[in-house]
Amino acid sequence: MLFKILFLFAALKLHDIKVEPLSPTLLYCLPILLISLISGIPLLSLFISAIIMLCVAYVYFGLLTKFNNGVEYYAVMGIGGAILLLFV
Repeated sequence: MLFKILFLFAALKLHDIKVEPLSPTLLYCLPILLISLISGIPLLSLFISAIIMLCVAYVYFGLLTKFNNGVEYYAVMGIGGAILLLFV
């Protein structure tokens, strides 16, 4: 969980610099997937969870790109961050 939080903060900082959803999505997902691969998760389970995590993270950073300031931005950041950390 600590790694997910660190990678999410790093991806959010990258999103502030580079306002497009693909780079932060890859920065968030690839290290988590590599750690999961090293820890010995079965490949089919890893493949399915990777697809789900990539899709959810891409939608999350896409919404952050669309709502780039105001209350909506912080609502998407909080709710989407909680979903990424707790459920995906």
